[in-house]
Amino acid sequence: MLIALPVSASGEGWTIDDSASRWGNLTLGIVSGIAAHEVGHIVVATSKGYKVSNDGFSLTYPGAELTPASQLQLASAGFQTQWVLSELVLRDRNGREHKKPPGDFGAGVVCSYLGVSLAYLTFLKDQNQGDVYGMANATGLSRDRIALMMAVPAVLDAWRLFGDDVPVWVPTLSVMSKGIGATWIWTY
Repeated sequence: MLIALPVSASGEGWTIDDSASRWGNLTLGIVSGIAAHEVGHIVVATSKGYKVSNDGFSLTYPGAELTPASQLQLASAGFQTQWVLSELVLRDRNGREHKKPPGDFGAGVVCSYLGVSLAYLTFLKDQNQGDVYGMANATGLSRDRIALMMAVPAVLDAWRLFGDDVPVWVPTLSVMSKGIGATWIWTY
């Protein structure tokens, strides 16, 4: 019988104080994370030969005849980009979970991912040009189910970023959920 002992993957969570310079780095990280999310969509679209345009704040692909697989890949590209960025922030060069919290810029990048995930879990999931809507349309799954699927690694990454003495299974489960998600997306 295997008994799981609570082994800590990281020692202390990230926090911010009232220092103006720290807020600037955090804000820059958030803006960079949101920009990276959008660039993820653009990279996947252009790699597939689609033109990219915009309708307000939404990216569109004029004239594109998307298969369900292509629609799933395009709609999820921003999340996938943020999954990779979160791992780069929360792990060291050897792929191990950091024992110390990330800097303010890195925390901002992860916070942007958490904010985007929260937005799509709540009010953006029903936006007809949004990521969750596109993934649901491609797969036939409900928008609620897709939003929850995208929320699982975000919740785990929030724990990784803000938590003290995070159990080792949390980053493992986070990476596993992202890997399963990416495999499903690219083999759909």
